[in-house]
Amino acid sequence: MAKFSFDDADDDPPAAASGSEKRKREDGPDEAAAGGGPPKARIFADRGGGPEGGAVVGAERAEGSGRKAVETVVGGEADGISVQIDPDVLDCSICFEPLRPPLYQCQNGHVACFSCWSRLTNKCHICSNEANFVRNIALEKVVESVKSACSYAKWGCSKLVSYSLRNAHEESCLFSPSKCPIPGCGYRGFTGWWSGHFHTNHNNDSLRFSYGQCFKVSLEISVPFLVLLSEDDHLFLLLNKNMMPYGHALSVGCLRTGNLNWNFFYEMKATSEGNTENSLQLKASVTNTKDWRGLHPTEAFLLVPYAFCRSGKLTLFVSIERVADVR
Repeated sequence: MAKFSFDDADDDPPAAASGSEKRKREDGPDEAAAGGGPPKARIFADRGGGPEGGAVVGAERAEGSGRKAVETVVGGEADGISVQIDPDVLDCSICFEPLRPPLYQCQNGHVACFSCWSRLTNKCHICSNEANFVRNIALEKVVESVKSACSYAKWGCSKLVSYSLRNAHEESCLFSPSKCPIPGCGYRGFTGWWSGHFHTNHNNDSLRFSYGQCFKVSLEISVPFLVLLSEDDHLFLLLNKNMMPYGHALSVGCLRTGNLNWNFFYEMKATSEGNTENSLQLKASVTNTKDWRGLHPTEAFLLVPYAFCRSGKLTLFVSIERVADVR
């Protein structure tokens, strides 16, 4: 049995993974050009008993180190070796993406991913020797066997993913952070973290409410959405779409990450400025999304004619209900 663990994160909330974001090396390209080899593994052997079975992966915080250890157990022997490896060893030394089979190496053992090797002109990018590339089957088996916990395990993701597919998983992970909907803001946060961010950065751009209680909203017709923050720090958007030549389509959405263990419903009532006896009302379920990209719900919305808002404002009465998902 072999255990592989990787030190590759800190205690801060992880940013959303992106395949285009390359891991930077401290040694840089100059050292590689000078003939330096690939990053060396840091190995710590620890013989002892371990869990039985196939591949088992766990994640835990290293006390006092501020770094996250992701441990992979391969094999089923009762007596094994615990190995800690720098994750750079499993990344391509050219594009810095995780290595994926098939893997090729030069006669000096320098490895890169297949797509990068195919673009080389028969010369190794590290030693510059004429390269007679051959498959590295042993490393392929190691890369295929290594699995790690998602970077968002602390926030609830229990997926164990192949190291080579980790970036792809984290880009679409349900527990990855949502982007702040305020234009020009690059903050990415999780459910439960929005109040502090809006209090510090967008104090005048949100409205707080309590579930089950009706509240009044005076909405500028030119504003595409209004941020609503609930008592449990869920972030809702009161969406406003101009539907020429009919009026304004109003709906409510929720930016959510993690387990969808709550269902939300809303009631919305719009009153006419000219005659308060005239009103329109909608009751619908809240649309869930991880990031708002300007899309509006098409199944349910309240269409308010322009005659209701001649002064440039819409008067709305809104209430949002929270119901536990018992499925």
